[in-house]
Amino acid sequence: MATGEGAPSGGPGRAAGGKGRGAGAGTKGRYDAGEAAPGTQRAPRREGRVSVFFGAVRTLARSIAAAWDKDATERAAALTYYAVLALFPALLMTLSVVGLTGSPDASGVPGGLEVLMPGQSRPLVANTLRHMAENASATTSLATFSGVGAAWAACSYAAVFRRALHHIQGVEDHRPAWRAAPRVVLTALLLLVLLVCSTICVIVSGEVAHRTGDLLHLGSPVVSAWRALRWPVLVTVAAATVLILFRSGPPGARSLRATAPGGGVAVGLWLLTSAGFAIYTARMGTYNRLYGPLAGAVAFLVWMWFSNLALLVGAHYNAERARRSGAAAKSGA
Repeated sequence: MATGEGAPSGGPGRAAGGKGRGAGAGTKGRYDAGEAAPGTQRAPRREGRVSVFFGAVRTLARSIAAAWDKDATERAAALTYYAVLALFPALLMTLSVVGLTGSPDASGVPGGLEVLMPGQSRPLVANTLRHMAENASATTSLATFSGVGAAWAACSYAAVFRRALHHIQGVEDHRPAWRAAPRVVLTALLLLVLLVCSTICVIVSGEVAHRTGDLLHLGSPVVSAWRALRWPVLVTVAAATVLILFRSGPPGARSLRATAPGGGVAVGLWLLTSAGFAIYTARMGTYNRLYGPLAGAVAFLVWMWFSNLALLVGAHYNAERARRSGAAAKSGA
């Protein structure tokens, strides 16, 4: 009988102990599975984000220093030369294609294209584009000759940029020219197609926005919305251009994971330098005093040089990240 009474009294004790141990084990298992206890993981996560940010800043600083040491300024000048040779024939071809499909008013063409130019170069670019639009006779021959000239200059640009990427990554390209040519030509054609399509979209969408506003009697709001939407489209086109260019580098640095960080840095630097240079030319007036009537052309060339320099700094950023990852892998091994 004593045994019978002792069993029930011990049973709940054991059950309670088992329940306590079960609750403790459940709590431990829940936290071990990745569910953080309140207040235990917030500080490490915050510290991790801060360390990642400062690590990116240090990588960017090293990238700028490496770009200076590896003559990125000279390579940017060579890229600017071929970019200018390719840009205006490509725009002339674009205006010819637009003319073949029903040309819009010539006075509306520059408005969608000069948004990125420095203030002093906008009149020059606007007048040049307006002259090209008025004299583009909508003939197939004009578009063909312009396309050939733009393709040659774009191939030269892609070849120079490809050699720069190999130099930045520290990889020697031993392949003969005939093996590298297909990738260079493909890169150049993709860049031209992207430029032509985006330009046509800007031109046609501008005319469509004006006509839609007039048709719906909403004029100003529709045009304002179109002008605001140009910036996301512009950033998207710039990002696609950068990724296409970075894909022409060494085989080990062509993946999206390897090129996207430097591409983001390049686009961000391009936007910052474009805005800063536009403000500088508008406020200071130095180029007008130094170059007189040529101030617009010189400002445009300097802006193109800054744009190509931003691309090269982005490529250096990818190279620095790859070196850091390789060093971390070796130290971990």
